[in-house]
Amino acid sequence: MAAFDTNLVLDYFRVTADHRLLFGGGESYSTVTPLNLVGRMRQRMLAVFPQLADLPVPYVWGGFVDITMNQAPDFGRLGSNVYYLQGFSGHGLAMAVIAGKLAAETIAGQAERFDLLSRIKHHSFPGGALLRTPALVLGMLYYRLRELL
Repeated sequence: MAAFDTNLVLDYFRVTADHRLLFGGGESYSTVTPLNLVGRMRQRMLAVFPQLADLPVPYVWGGFVDITMNQAPDFGRLGSNVYYLQGFSGHGLAMAVIAGKLAAETIAGQAERFDLLSRIKHHSFPGGALLRTPALVLGMLYYRLRELL
């Protein structure tokens, strides 16, 4: 089980099977891995768990978030036997498990729940491909600053 905060740019964590802390957050929306990822993740982790200040951080990795305008997942079909599941908007840890279960149900012939989520309306980011990433980065920066204030 994982826990996460309620911020738009969220932090999340869980304890692994070998009793280590797995901590994530501060996603990149720009398609560029942040500079000094170790320091950045350590700072976020210590803001939540200051008592871990003396412990090393042995592993760090970056990734990107597939975010939608309405921050709702995007499920759908491309033909009769090709499905897509995307746009988990920073909630991939929990949503990927649910999405996989719904896709499996659909393949097994029970498509009601998958079809319900596939009816969520999605809109393209303004400005097309040229402005999509800059607009997303600016928008997420605005919300991150709001959360800090």
